[in-house]
Amino acid sequence: MTELIRVIDASESGRLTEIGEMTALAYLADGLIEANHPYATILRDAQARAQQATLLAMLDGDGGEGAVVGTLTVVPAGTPFAELAQDGEYELRMLAVNPIERGRGIGEKLTRAGMEMAVAAGASRVVLSTMESMHAAHRIYERLGFTRREDLDWTVADGGEANASRLTPGQFPTEPARAVQGMRLWGYSWQP
Repeated sequence: MTELIRVIDASESGRLTEIGEMTALAYLADGLIEANHPYATILRDAQARAQQATLLAMLDGDGGEGAVVGTLTVVPAGTPFAELAQDGEYELRMLAVNPIERGRGIGEKLTRAGMEMAVAAGASRVVLSTMESMHAAHRIYERLGFTRREDLDWTVADGGEANASRLTPGQFPTEPARAVQGMRLWGYSWQP
């Protein structure tokens, strides 16, 4: 099958719904969040990502007209979806691959596309956060040259999105990622 990675426009309502549901499904299938966690609502809101950042999707099928099999949000510093990105940096957010499509290198291809997009836009560095438990994602990022940076580790405020407070190593709550206190996130950085 032919795959195509492309930017999804905020006017593509059908694709946005598909991307939102697939993104939430990927996180739910891995047990990273529960269905009633506030972050599930944010994951489903692909419309907001398409309006306030760059939303990439990998489409399957001849010429990329098929189903969405993966997605990634590319975020410049200073915009509403930026959590870590500082001046001149871009951030990769909400990488998700359809659970039945895993093992095809979709996550890595999307990450590379996001890195290339950030560099083309003039990024001095690309940063991202990933849950401590996302071991497959850690391997992808490290294979692509990202470096784990404990100084970028943080925990999500209760409610599922930003309002992050940077913590030093060892200050994280001991609860699992879906705990009421928030999600424990590791920071990664890559410099072109």
